[in-house]
Amino acid sequence: MDADVLVVGAGPTGLMLANQLARHGVRVVIIDRHAGPSLQTRALGVQARTLEIYSHLGIVDRALDLGKRATGANLWAEGRRTARVPIGDIGRDLSPYPFLLILGQDDNEQLMGDALRNHGNTVRWNTELVGIHQDTSKVKATLKQPDGTITEITAAWVAGCDGARSAVRELNAIEFVGALYEHVFFVADTQMTGPMVPDELNIYLWREGFHLFFPMRGADHWRVVGILPQELRGREDLTFEDVIPSVQQEAGADLSFKACSWYSTYRIHHRCAARFRDRRCFLLGDAAHIHSPVGAQGMNTGLQDAYNLAWKLALVVSERADAALLDSYEAERIPVAKRLLSTTDRAFQLIVSDSWLAGLFRTRVLANVAAFAMRFDRVRKLAFLTIAQIGIEYRDSPLSDSLPGLAEDAPRAGDRFPWLRVRLQRNGPVEDLFAKLDDTRFNLLLIGQPSSSVELPGFHDRLRVLALPSDSANDKEFARQRIPQPSFYLLRPDGHVGLAGTHLDVAAASRYVSERLHIGGAVA
Repeated sequence: MDADVLVVGAGPTGLMLANQLARHGVRVVIIDRHAGPSLQTRALGVQARTLEIYSHLGIVDRALDLGKRATGANLWAEGRRTARVPIGDIGRDLSPYPFLLILGQDDNEQLMGDALRNHGNTVRWNTELVGIHQDTSKVKATLKQPDGTITEITAAWVAGCDGARSAVRELNAIEFVGALYEHVFFVADTQMTGPMVPDELNIYLWREGFHLFFPMRGADHWRVVGILPQELRGREDLTFEDVIPSVQQEAGADLSFKACSWYSTYRIHHRCAARFRDRRCFLLGDAAHIHSPVGAQGMNTGLQDAYNLAWKLALVVSERADAALLDSYEAERIPVAKRLLSTTDRAFQLIVSDSWLAGLFRTRVLANVAAFAMRFDRVRKLAFLTIAQIGIEYRDSPLSDSLPGLAEDAPRAGDRFPWLRVRLQRNGPVEDLFAKLDDTRFNLLLIGQPSSSVELPGFHDRLRVLALPSDSANDKEFARQRIPQPSFYLLRPDGHVGLAGTHLDVAAASRYVSERLHIGGAVA
């Protein structure tokens, strides 16, 4: 094999997958048909779950330095501010990063590209996938090189992270089910002043759509996203100067644009691949699913696709697990993608509907309802769990098993294990549990029970055991997250619960390892 895994596409999803595989010691080749990293990108929102992953990757501090925390969303209608929705730290006690970070996709790619180079790997730019041949043991990929020559590379597995026009998807004849929205969007990187609330998200709702103003680092630096007016659609020579009058008409004539360094128009699809796997090829990110930008979910969802698949591929490549483990990628991620497409499509249709009633709702009702609802703790928690992607669960996955006796309201198998601040030793300091987890291994949490000489067959050096003792501080934290005592949680490398129960049952855990994770069986 020339590589264990060939990653096609060096956007955020491909870079995340390549980084995670490299951390697991997997031999990776990553290619991209473009000449280099994108300098102009549309994705802006980095969710809490992504920042949690970045912390393990060692790039979260740089991300926080480069980005802006969204402390509030200001809603405007008919030229006046109608409401402010507080979103700063709305996930307090739910994540170490209880906020939305505004950080461009280009910066995210730069951070992950630097991390990949630290692993001794780089992207092979100007390299296009033009052919795939699979057999039972390998994939032969035909590549077109920068000088036009054709070469072949042999890999055990191929990951298609190559966007909406994915060559991996098309060469495997996987249907991309969905349609194209009729609306045309624009995005502009500007220097501007106006009535916008500084350093916060400003949303201008109007009868025929919306404009979004994202604060970026630097003085008077704003990223503007909006819908082109009907009369401007279809023009080939359109510039941002042509769009400014419509923006000022809806957002206020006192907006002053000093400069525009980048402007682009684009159409949005809502599509999902019919399957995320074809034998030895996988689809991730925009190659697998694309949808409206409502909720800033797209880039983050692709990163979670990569985080889900990487540890499974690593176990199979290292011959620690049977290839049957890889079936769980599609089983877990397709339902997430379909739910996301459904919810973002409904929200998008409401936001852009041309009906008189929808326009009235946007400009007169939506802002006040949102501001009122966010006053309540339960609403804020639900909103954060959903938007920040920490509420994604795989309870119906073949890898999820909750043993009898666990309380119904306790964290269950398939859930992302909740964030805790606990003492790992009696009378010791209170520590961030997530900082103690090793996402290159499985983590066994023993709560209110001893940890002496715990061994589970098949894991070898891939298991870390943490005992969380019962004391007054820990007991309050367990109660807050409804974690019973005694209990145990076997966490997958991606932080989701694989097996959960009350007292640790080594026999049940051993069956789980062999029958659910396929560790210790024959390797395909």
